Amino acid sequence: MASRAQAAWDALNERQKLYMTVLYDVDQAVEADRAQDAAAGYYDDTPASVWRWIDVVTPGSKLTTVQRRLAVHDVRDEGAGSTLQALQRYELIEVREEDVDGARGKAKQVSAKLTRSGRAAVRAGTKEPGRRRKGELSQYAWERLVRLWKADPRTVSIWGNNTLAALVERPDPPYAERDSPLGDYRITEAGREHYRTRWARYAVVYPEVAAPNPDKEAADPWPAELAKALESLKSAVTWAGRDEWAAHRRREAALKDTRVPRRADEVTEQSIQWHALLVSQAQARADLAEQHGAQAKAALESAIRAYAHAVLRAYTASVEHDLFDADLVAAVTAAADAGRGGAQIETPVTCCLPRVDRAVQTAHAEATGTRKRRRALPKQMLPSPGFHARSEPEPLPQEIAGLSNLASTVEAYITDGALRRELHPPANPEVVEAD
Repeated sequence: MASRAQAAWDALNERQKLYMTVLYDVDQAVEADRAQDAAAGYYDDTPASVWRWIDVVTPGSKLTTVQRRLAVHDVRDEGAGSTLQALQRYELIEVREEDVDGARGKAKQVSAKLTRSGRAAVRAGTKEPGRRRKGELSQYAWERLVRLWKADPRTVSIWGNNTLAALVERPDPPYAERDSPLGDYRITEAGREHYRTRWARYAVVYPEVAAPNPDKEAADPWPAELAKALESLKSAVTWAGRDEWAAHRRREAALKDTRVPRRADEVTEQSIQWHALLVSQAQARADLAEQHGAQAKAALESAIRAYAHAVLRAYTASVEHDLFDADLVAAVTAAADAGRGGAQIETPVTCCLPRVDRAVQTAHAEATGTRKRRRALPKQMLPSPGFHARSEPEPLPQEIAGLSNLASTVEAYITDGALRRELHPPANPEVVEAD
């Protein structure tokens, strides 16, 4: 039987689900920023009932974060919109409308806040990882414990009063101890025990944290050789792009030198010949830079193809959970070679995580030209007329630009094995619905 949260999600239409997902993403981004500030010692006692309000529509021409994210999915509403009102009736959000003074007089400002039921519905519907339970470490504290585990028997620093309390002051016995009164920290036996016994649970709650399996005989879901191979392919893209920019700048500088006029006092035959020589040399530099730019652009396109194919193959392996270590690295390397040779990009498999499938499928459709935008992006999201005022290299072909965006989208989910850990956790901890 479906949970109440799942039933609430299933009752929504696609437009309402998209609104809820966007609002949830913004809500969680604010919460993560506040948690990070608190871990670093910057506290803000503003209650959640205040900071959870999200601007949906504000006076003026500037789009809110919510409007920009909705526009990417061809969704736009004027004012509050019937969608927000419907979600409020379902008690998934609260809506607040205020008349404020704008540049052209009174204008309406619309804000929304997810209720507990709303956040639970999104987590149930999008298969977001469960929240931590009372007594479990925060993500930042878990990341520090992972660093302590990896460094053992060496020491690492621990920053933030909350993290220090979570690892040293609160546990009895503590999970970390100082090697000297003013030194860094090393993991204790209690810390090792907590890591070994709770690793599977944390792998579900914080799948994006690259925590090595304490069972040394178990296959690492994201082997170091794979991370190294993908980083090498990504670096090839970066360096080819830099080479293209360098060649472009050299060509622009050389062309500028070809247009330098003779000075008024350069009237002798020798001075005229000298000026002509300088101009011809500048033109030769421009021609050489143009050749280098074309070579760099070709290398950039090849590197993007290779990286996109490699990342997508790693994504497929993360979903299907069929390859490990050497076999996975070999498959990803072979996919990169095939992409460099001009092979067609494969269609991404579905992972049944709506937030991931939606982003990956959309990026793939745009890369292959099978997605047609029903409405143009708002003018506020288009480059301003002066954006291209400075000289830039010729833009990449639409297909290559699409592959670059696809690779970036997929990479965000698979890095350090996060997607594989989420889809195929090492154990099956009890699922607890968060507030």
